[in-house]
Amino acid sequence: MTTASTGRAVPVARATRTGLIALAVPHLEEPYFAELGSRLVRGADDRGLAVLIVQTEGDHAREIDVANGVGLPPIDGLIHIPRSLTVADLTRRTSPGPLVLLGEHIQVSPFTHITIDNRAAARTATEHLLSVGCRRIAFVGRRDSRPSDAADRRHAGYVEALEAARLPVDRSLTAQVDAFSAEEGHRATAAIAASAADVDGVVCSNDSLALGALAALHAAGRRVPDDVAVIGIDDIRASRFAVPALSTIAPDHDRLVDAAFTELERQLTSPPGADLPVRHVTVGARLVPRASTAR
Repeated sequence: MTTASTGRAVPVARATRTGLIALAVPHLEEPYFAELGSRLVRGADDRGLAVLIVQTEGDHAREIDVANGVGLPPIDGLIHIPRSLTVADLTRRTSPGPLVLLGEHIQVSPFTHITIDNRAAARTATEHLLSVGCRRIAFVGRRDSRPSDAADRRHAGYVEALEAARLPVDRSLTAQVDAFSAEEGHRATAAIAASAADVDGVVCSNDSLALGALAALHAAGRRVPDDVAVIGIDDIRASRFAVPALSTIAPDHDRLVDAAFTELERQLTSPPGADLPVRHVTVGARLVPRASTAR
């Protein structure tokens, strides 16, 4: 786990602690967020805290409202997993209590942030497909219509790995999605399978997309991993029980949760007016090879 300090955060005076924190997530239907939320709830319980979970749907206005405490009861702090927040949104917060951002990286931010190295994760995933002999590798998970920093970084890691291997980057093999869901993974991969018969590998921006990709390839008569190897990112539980079991990049979830609460508690326990360094923490991730890439 690496930590970088960028700037200073000045906490404001706080009332008596409530023992309640808020957790803002885009979609609980997305397995990764449901599982991460469960881990955070257990982590809070271990620390004597209760958690109020707010689903934002990734809506910009709703994410701003939550950051400003609109519609929330008195809370000690906020762990926010944003999809569309900007630095400008956060610097205009009307409820400037303790805040920790998880997941999506909001450029160079003056707010504490915990994430994995999304670019490195996708680069490792692509390098793994290259190592098992794939040469025509597609990427499922660009999202230009609703920008996602994580998706951008993961696509950049895929491109970086291909360029390092001196392979051409074929734009027709990069599929856009409207959501990071199995349904979108199925749709996008079906289109690639129909238009590019020589594709022999698929890197998916997350595991849910990859589960949809497995189903689409099966429906198209493409064997996994014999004809096409598939890998995702996130290591959701369902990936272990897919047929075939899905290779993935697994974040260090324990460190992610521990870092989130360490940073939140650091803000909660600081004296009013203290000049706190803002920390950007990068948590490690590792390759988990399974049957979907066992060529």
